[in-house]
Parts: sequence; structure tokens; C-alpha cells
Amino acid sequence: MEGSVESPYAKGILQACQQQGWRAVVMHFRGCSGKPNNLWRGYHSGEIKDATSCINYLHQQYPEAPLLALGYSLGGNMLVNYLAKTPNSPLAAAAVVSPPLNLGACSERLQRGFSKVYQHHLLSRMKRNLCKKIERTQQAPLNAQQVQTWRNFVQFDEHYTAKAHGFKGAADYYHRCSGLPLLKEITQPTLLIHAADDPFMDQRVIPKADQLSQAVEYRLSNTGGHVGFVGGSLLRPQFWLESTIPAWFKQQLEQTSK
Repeated sequence: MEGSVESPYAKGILQACQQQGWRAVVMHFRGCSGKPNNLWRGYHSGEIKDATSCINYLHQQYPEAPLLALGYSLGGNMLVNYLAKTPNSPLAAAAVVSPPLNLGACSERLQRGFSKVYQHHLLSRMKRNLCKKIERTQQAPLNAQQVQTWRNFVQFDEHYTAKAHGFKGAADYYHRCSGLPLLKEITQPTLLIHAADDPFMDQRVIPKADQLSQAVEYRLSNTGGHVGFVGGSLLRPQFWLESTIPAWFKQQLEQTSK
């Protein structure tokens, strides 16, 4: 959500890919690349058309190269939607980190305790970007004063995300785009990683064994926070994802080449 190539997790995994000799591409959600999105519609956790276009383009440009996809947070839930709804995808394998697989549960969780700090930070950025969009858009159905009254993601999704993307409301959006019921439809090898102490989720986001297809490998860490997973010491931090994900991808590529 609102991440870009400048995000620390993106920089870290790009460097890890470079060390493996892999070519890596970051797909920005609309409006997150530093360039404004002039359309009223933006992105959401179930919008797979842009990802489909990006993946198909890369496959056309490099038809002999195996394609691997990695999604973080909201991008991870979007990737789950893509994998489940695109059984003939050219992807060789995928990995998903800290996805909010139950969008309704996550929106509720962010309104409790210390998680409200994360909600305030992200929501402020999203509201600021939406207000900029309103300034550029003729006859926008919202005004900046209305946007500034929203205090949580449910209100943002009810009044903007749902209406701008054809949903009946926030509840309909959450129901139709949550990745949890789609996991059993995935056929590509997929690594799914959660942390039990993720401030964005609670037990309702953790999939049960019968909700996973045989292609999905699920790892639940006791610690790691949201897209964190930093170990080691303060002076010598170890970024677990940057070694774990490339290692898992290499394993999948080795198996497919046999």
C-alpha cells in the first residue's frame, strides 16, 4: 500500500536479486511511482489487470526466461487474486509476504491499540494523494473537505475505493477481493509468509490447512511484524526475507528444470 521502488523492502529484495544475477522489475500501483494518476480510478487489493498486463509484457519480451512474482502486503493480496484467477499464467512461481488475506478483519484490526499508529500513517498518505487527484480531476465526485473527515480505512474504502471501482461499498469490496478463500485455487508453486505479531492482522487472516491448495507452502513466523522479519543485532541486522525468498525461488527453478 503506497509502496514504491524507494521503499526499504523493495530496495533490499532488488539487491538480493542482483546478487543472484536475476533481472528484477518493480511494478508500481497507479499513483505510487512519483507520477500522478490522472484517472479517477486508482488501485486496490483485487485489481489484477495492471499486473496481468505487466506479466504478459515481460513474458513477451523474455519468452525464454522463467518469470517469478513477489508481492508484499496489499500487493501480496492482489497477487493471490491474480494467481487464483489466472491458472494459465506464465509465472513459474510466486511468493507473497504479509498479505491482508481477510480485508475486513484487517481493517478492524487497524482500529485497535497500537495498530492505529500504522493506520494513521498510511491513511494520511492515501488521503493526501487523493486530495491531489481531486485537484487535477474535473467534476470529481468528492471534495478535499470530505476526504479529511475520514478516520479509518473503512471510511476510505466506503467512499472512494468501492465507488471508484464498481463495488457496492466497503463490505462488498472486502468480500470480493479478500485472498483467503482464493488460496485453494492457486496452481503455481507459491510461498506464503505471515508473522503472528503482524499489527495489520489477527487470527482471522491465518489460513487453515484445508484452505490451502497443494501448490501453496505456508510459513507462519512468531515474529516479523508487517513486511519486517529482521533478525540479528542492531549493528548486524539480518534481513531474513532477502535470503529466504531467493533461496525458495532457486529451489522452484531447480525443480522445474529437472
